[in-house]
Amino acid sequence: MQRDYRRLSYPQKWVIALGLLTLTLGLANLGRAAMALRYAALLPALPMTVSWTYLAVMGGFWGLIFAACTVGLVGFRAWGRWGTLVAVTLYEVHVWANHLLFDANEYAFQVRSRDLLLTLLLLALVWGLLNWPSIRKEFER
Repeated sequence: MQRDYRRLSYPQKWVIALGLLTLTLGLANLGRAAMALRYAALLPALPMTVSWTYLAVMGGFWGLIFAACTVGLVGFRAWGRWGTLVAVTLYEVHVWANHLLFDANEYAFQVRSRDLLLTLLLLALVWGLLNWPSIRKEFER
């Protein structure tokens, strides 16, 4: 089915905006992977709680997942909606597991309340938008 993107409905515009948000998350994670590889070459003996390889692999993994979610969202595919809900939720679970297991400095502990607020806002935005009845209908067509 061919869509006329010049005449997007209000719910479709919200889905596109959410797709841009997931694309931003994906690109940020791919950037994180690239920086981890770069720093691994520059600072191989730096003592860390996790390895550069772990950071690079996780950045690449989440970057590709969010890129796929973006494709599903802007294509208004049902799997894009469910995939985004699952991916964003699992991503935040992974982020918080890393915080709780690997944070090793005072600043990381100081900003936990801010990070929790941002996590809750992201989850509320994604779950709220993708479960809004008029937006859900866009994925059923």
